[in-house]
Amino acid sequence: FEKHLHNPFLLPDMKKAVDRILKAIEKNEKITIWSDYDADGIPGGVLLRDFFKLIGFNNFTNYIPNRHMEGYGLNLEGIKEIVAQKTKLLITVDCGIRDYKQIETANKLGMEVIITDHHESSDKLPKAFAIVNPKRIDSKYPEKILCGAGVVWKIIEGILKTKRDLLEEGQEKWLLDLVGLATLSDMVPLVGENRVLAHFGLFVLRKNRRPGLSKLLSMLRINKNNLTEDDVTFMIAPRINAASRMGLPQDAFKLLTVEDEAEAEVFAKDLD
Repeated sequence: FEKHLHNPFLLPDMKKAVDRILKAIEKNEKITIWSDYDADGIPGGVLLRDFFKLIGFNNFTNYIPNRHMEGYGLNLEGIKEIVAQKTKLLITVDCGIRDYKQIETANKLGMEVIITDHHESSDKLPKAFAIVNPKRIDSKYPEKILCGAGVVWKIIEGILKTKRDLLEEGQEKWLLDLVGLATLSDMVPLVGENRVLAHFGLFVLRKNRRPGLSKLLSMLRINKNNLTEDDVTFMIAPRINAASRMGLPQDAFKLLTVEDEAEAEVFAKDLD
């Protein structure tokens, strides 16, 4: 596992992003996690949520835009809404690299923005506080093809390398199910670092500690112990993606976060 992962601080702006997140945690500033609505962005948003909960930080909210009403990425109405909710730090997941105007508005309204994204960037970067993206033109990171949740995983690695006492050694590895799910769903090439994240992600997925996924697998007659990458890409990912296409991205988010067995069954049935 350690042998094939790269140092997160090779990513551009990683130190700035990590220091700013740690400052927000220390001062209990409100953070909003704004993720894309697909089977990369939603697990990525859940990944950061679960990490914050694991370390005992609860002053955050998740925002997933409606595909039909708000479209992809950041939007001005949503920015104003989260500012009204007293958000001090906005962290994007799987989006933001081209949202110049929206980030400018966020800055003017007194909110700082950390972009985590994996989409192609141009010469011109938004004026965000930090932009963590392996595809930045100035990036020297060895792995260029991480998915959005993969970039969030590197942020988590960076936070724990800086402040290991936030979490018991190895506890974060339980979150690799979300990274593996997103890496396989986003169809990035399964070589290099992605192969590690997919391999260990499947390992955790087979242990399956998420009631929503358990119910979905049971409904699809998939034995979790023999879960394969094809099961993820052709059976699970389309159902997560279906939520946003039906205008209900929160249903996929709830499937991955719900703890109550009865509720888990409801969300699994809805997505199916």
